[in-house]
Amino acid sequence: MKSPHNLPSHFPKPKKEESEFGKGKKDLLICKECNAVYFYKSWHHRLEDYPYLKKTKNLKFTFCPACQMIKEKKFEGEVIVKNVSSKIKVNLINLIKNFGKEAFKKDPQDRVISIIDNGSQLRILTTENQLAQRLGKKLSQVFKGRLSVSHSKGESTLRAQVIL
Repeated sequence: MKSPHNLPSHFPKPKKEESEFGKGKKDLLICKECNAVYFYKSWHHRLEDYPYLKKTKNLKFTFCPACQMIKEKKFEGEVIVKNVSSKIKVNLINLIKNFGKEAFKKDPQDRVISIIDNGSQLRILTTENQLAQRLGKKLSQVFKGRLSVSHSKGESTLRAQVIL
């Protein structure tokens, strides 16, 4: 068996947060919109979680990547739910909203951006493609739907479709 050092260099490197958001910053960053705080190379909910807060640490205000995406009307995940009956629509929308709230509690960069109601179809946009995939799986399980997922290498958007 070859060790990782003997593998050809043309294998793709694993995707890291650095490749998506750039190198880690030394300053503390606070989002102007949602108050998320950047330290230890990732975004967190509260500044109180930073254990070594010093007066010498630089503090800067900016937009976190999720708020920046929302501001620029961009998204990484899209879930289309088809054949939505009026009997289940309220429950379906509540499940989507609660799923988004729980995802946000775990990671301030995971957000359901919008839920667009087009009658018998819902279009849900998310800041993270993994969130869209998890949401699509959850909706298909709960409402006994059929899930299909597509991901284009040309763009970073994941598209999930749930047919009820």
